[in-house]
Amino acid sequence: MNYKQIIDDTVVPAILSYEEKNEKYKSLIQYVNRLLPCKLYRFRTCKERNLDAFYKDELWFSNGSSMNDDFDARLYYDKKKIKNWLDSFISEEGTLKIIDKILDMKEIPEVFGKYVPNGNCLFNELKMMPRNQINRCLNEIISTISEDLEKELNLITERVQSMTKFACFTEKLSSDMMWGNYANNATGFALEYDFGKQNSVIYKCGDNGNDRIWTHLFPIIYGNQRMDTTAYVMYLFQMRILMRIAQERGIPYVNHFSNSILPCPDEFMATKLAIKKSNDWRQEKEWRMFFTTNNVNYLNEKYSCVIYKPSAVFLGRKISSINQKIIMHIASEKNIPVYKMGFNKNSKTYSLRKYKL
Repeated sequence: MNYKQIIDDTVVPAILSYEEKNEKYKSLIQYVNRLLPCKLYRFRTCKERNLDAFYKDELWFSNGSSMNDDFDARLYYDKKKIKNWLDSFISEEGTLKIIDKILDMKEIPEVFGKYVPNGNCLFNELKMMPRNQINRCLNEIISTISEDLEKELNLITERVQSMTKFACFTEKLSSDMMWGNYANNATGFALEYDFGKQNSVIYKCGDNGNDRIWTHLFPIIYGNQRMDTTAYVMYLFQMRILMRIAQERGIPYVNHFSNSILPCPDEFMATKLAIKKSNDWRQEKEWRMFFTTNNVNYLNEKYSCVIYKPSAVFLGRKISSINQKIIMHIASEKNIPVYKMGFNKNSKTYSLRKYKL
């Protein structure tokens, strides 16, 4: 079984226990570890924020919407299927699984009571509402969403892109194209990272140390076909409808609550989406480190970072003398080697060479 097949076959439903989820990720990470190169590289321009991040050992993560590929982490779906699916709710029954599940519950979900003010009263009020009133409210919401389907789909896509954070690396240090595209025409620098086999790293953070950040490395899968996420978008639509119902009833919308009613069918889906890119980018040989956390406030930020010290730094062949001095000074304080890239004029290949300073 190849890497692409393993990624496609990895499904992590939210209903699984923590141990079961760990087992699914464990086998995947073990496989990826066998593919992980000894060194990975991250190209940077000599902007002040990048020099400051190098000085502080900060490794910054961005979301899909900030990438130079318009398709990055972008949902692909069959709009006609989604429209037909939504229309089916405005028929005889006109109900959603999430509503049926709430009404069938005998006791308030623990997370509802924990995260929603006056949760018990609101839950009992919803249970006591006449079924026809619930259906009427639901149909109005679905009708509104159906009428502005394109806007709703764009909102869902933007949400998925903003919640998926990653840092980009490459196997290709000696590529003149990479230096040109990502280090400001070889006037910047590249940081080398030696992850060894530490593909999965857990950071403790927050004032009380209870917050967790997980990072996982995956190589990009290149191809000509985008991944069909229609079924996943249908799930996200149900979550949107649940949010609208909560707003109608004055209930604060909380992910913990919605997930207890309608568990996500695949928590790995957003990562799968960001692992896949067009064949046009194949020459970059990219790896991505994904950012996951149990603190939703970190996810809502556009950029996030962890601390990870680079193992070496490489200077672009056109770097300015002042930036070269700054980087060499920082590297000296960190006790890491500095190299400079240059042409290998006697080589038959187009690869750049490196020499130690």
